[in-house]
Amino acid sequence: MTHPHNWRILASRPLAQNSSWSSKLQAAGYRVLALPLLAIAQVQEPAQQQSIKNCILDFDHYDAVIFVSQNAVEATWQWLDQYWPQLPQGITYYAVGIKTAAQVQHFLGSEATVHAALTAMNTEELLALPGLQQVAHQRILICRGLGGRPRLGDELENRGAAVTYCELYQRTLPAEAVTQFTDANLNPAQDVLCVFSGETLQNLLYVATTAGADLSAFALVVPGERVAALAAEQGFQQIQIARNAGEAAMLAAIDEIIATLDKTDL
Repeated sequence: MTHPHNWRILASRPLAQNSSWSSKLQAAGYRVLALPLLAIAQVQEPAQQQSIKNCILDFDHYDAVIFVSQNAVEATWQWLDQYWPQLPQGITYYAVGIKTAAQVQHFLGSEATVHAALTAMNTEELLALPGLQQVAHQRILICRGLGGRPRLGDELENRGAAVTYCELYQRTLPAEAVTQFTDANLNPAQDVLCVFSGETLQNLLYVATTAGADLSAFALVVPGERVAALAAEQGFQQIQIARNAGEAAMLAAIDEIIATLDKTDL
């Protein structure tokens, strides 16, 4: 039987989050292959910067502000600190995920209310929150990376809201990813793949294709049904779906699929 510490887990988060995630995996007894498949970079084009500035200067015009990620919170508050030493009143704040909500809470203070998707931690759960049902004529600002979570804004517009996007950063494939992947010598008998988003999965597939590798025999852990469907379309056979994209849920899913893999080794 293969023991958990003999399994190696692909840690593919952006560099800023990958260190703590790798530590959690190691604490759980796993070996770790640290291979970030997303890089986060602040937008630099003058037009993009001006668009962000316009959103920040108009911050008091919005009825609600939605943060889709921790990166969005950090980047937004860097701008807010420059132009709003005291935040305007009357804004309702929303967040996708526990850590994103905690960051918003940190910046707003303990007495503020942050409405958040905390169970599935996805667009669908956020859209189901009571405060986002009747939004006709409301002005809603969505703070995100370039092109992130398009369904969120589309659905709010369908409900009658006037949606503005504050696009603060872009996600790219790290330049060294292909070389790191090739050097890793991945083996489905010892490695489990783990991705936190559909975009990360797409980058993983691109890197594998570039390196001439077939990943279909590998066990794969994903954060939801949508990413699982994408993985199935790409030929993955062993897919474990986590309850959400939180690290605790992803680690639990890793434990589950490895327990299944271990049984096949008996």
